[in-house]
Amino acid sequence: MKNPDSEKAAEEIQKMINYIFRKKDLLREALTHSSYANESGLPYHNERMEFLGDAVLELTVSDLLYDRYKELDEGQLTRIRSQIVCEKKLYEWALAVGLHRAVRLGRSLIKKGPTPAIAADTAESLFGAVFLDGGYSAALSLAKAYLEFHRDELSPDRQDTKTLLQETLQAMGRGVPYYRTVERTGPDHSLKFKVEVTIGDELLAEAWGNTIKEAEFEAAGAALKKMQG
Repeated sequence: MKNPDSEKAAEEIQKMINYIFRKKDLLREALTHSSYANESGLPYHNERMEFLGDAVLELTVSDLLYDRYKELDEGQLTRIRSQIVCEKKLYEWALAVGLHRAVRLGRSLIKKGPTPAIAADTAESLFGAVFLDGGYSAALSLAKAYLEFHRDELSPDRQDTKTLLQETLQAMGRGVPYYRTVERTGPDHSLKFKVEVTIGDELLAEAWGNTIKEAEFEAAGAALKKMQG
């Protein structure tokens, strides 16, 4: 039961990630959800590869962060990694490279399309497939592209704007800031989010971002600048 659109999307993914599979079966397995395998009677699906890809992604990203941020301690590196290697960030990247169009789903899931969790799991499966096909160096190159996609959220200084705002407000005896997403716009593959940060009933600042987390950091930074005059 082949899906021509899915097959074409799989070819496009290789262009998007700048990696051509030598063993196409590995890519096919990475893009096969268990629902499709069950309906089609296939002896494989991507859950084992997802297990491997999860470890590959964490290792390669850790390797890159360790090399890039020599001044950061273990806790800071762990915080950055956890903010980048998570379901939401994997989902955003999966949309960007077209995994949501390429994953093979069962009939019960086709109409709605892959959920964020399925797309994120498929992204991990892709890392596993690249590792099996091209080894660690190929997986490391893919991780570099993944980090580049999230480059706006990788600055250690930026990661600390929310913490700095909270510490500043608490030092002033004003309590803890609250972040709220008030608006979102754009197509699913290119959403923009508007977040406001408040303390009690007072609006401190608001800002837009490509992700909710990015908008929160921007809002925190804007609030700090406003408070500093």
